[in-house]
Amino acid sequence: MKLFNWNASALVVAGSLTMLLSACGTTKNFAVDSNPKGALVVAKAKEGYPIVKGATVYKDTPLCETPTTLPITFMADTTKATLIAEKRGYTSASYDLDKTSAETVHFALQKIDGVPEATFKKEDLSSAQFTLLPLYVEVHVRSGVGRLDSLDLSPEASQKATDELTAELLKSLAGNSSHIHPAAIDAPLKTDWQALTPDFNKYVLKLDSNRLPYYSLPPYITANVEGFKPFLGRLADQPGNDRPYLLYVWSKCITETAGRQVGNVLFSILGAATAGYSTAAGTGFQHIYDPSAFAPDSGTLVMMCVIDTKTSEVVHIEQRVFPDITDEDALKAMASAIGAFPTVAVKKE
Repeated sequence: MKLFNWNASALVVAGSLTMLLSACGTTKNFAVDSNPKGALVVAKAKEGYPIVKGATVYKDTPLCETPTTLPITFMADTTKATLIAEKRGYTSASYDLDKTSAETVHFALQKIDGVPEATFKKEDLSSAQFTLLPLYVEVHVRSGVGRLDSLDLSPEASQKATDELTAELLKSLAGNSSHIHPAAIDAPLKTDWQALTPDFNKYVLKLDSNRLPYYSLPPYITANVEGFKPFLGRLADQPGNDRPYLLYVWSKCITETAGRQVGNVLFSILGAATAGYSTAAGTGFQHIYDPSAFAPDSGTLVMMCVIDTKTSEVVHIEQRVFPDITDEDALKAMASAIGAFPTVAVKKE
């Protein structure tokens, strides 16, 4: 049975409360299986907030592969949970549960004709060659404290950070026999890419890295982002863009104004809590389901997305957290880490 990592810091914060809540509800142990086996089980809240495997479920939560046993606590008579089974090449199936449900759940998954079951293996990253798409950086400025707190996107700061990160990364890549090669993009193709970027980001940011190998259909960008197929063809026609994978780097930076930093001295307890979050996230592999919702006091989330050049399938997503990259040292550290990809991904396992 393959298990998925839970966010340790979140469990520490929520653990005591969850234990108290579960003591008040009805807990049942569900034996969950599927045909074929090896399907990913995803839990979601249908009504109220069930507790699954000791953690309260607020959103779609990947758990483990079948067969498995799942303890679910129903806090009230009206509390309901939904289990979803996903496996590549098969239609997904769901099962609604409440405190009166039988404790055996079996998913009979239906094969989808023409969809291969084989999925990308992370081990293949170590020997892969990548064409690097233009970097995307958003810088949001956090100002004020307390009820005056605000967070606003800065186009000027975003462009500055994009230019500086690009320059630093290119310098890093030039210093070695890199497996990452900046894409050759002429002016018309660059214009097309800029027009595609909003829809491209909207699609890739909603993908869950844990579910990539299990989605019923491969996550093909050409099937979900209008205009990407002709872009991909024109990109391949440019000399030097012949690597088997594309690498797309999206990042979101939160930076504080000087006034807010001074004001936060008055909120030292809150500052300590934020530092704890940053330390946990800084271990390198915290999965943040919705990258666009990343909003600590300060810091930078980077998402590295690997795309199969021939099929446009998103085969791998890696997320890491860094300090505020408006700081020069933090920006250099992030550029160095991107240049070392996929060493990061290989070491994760």
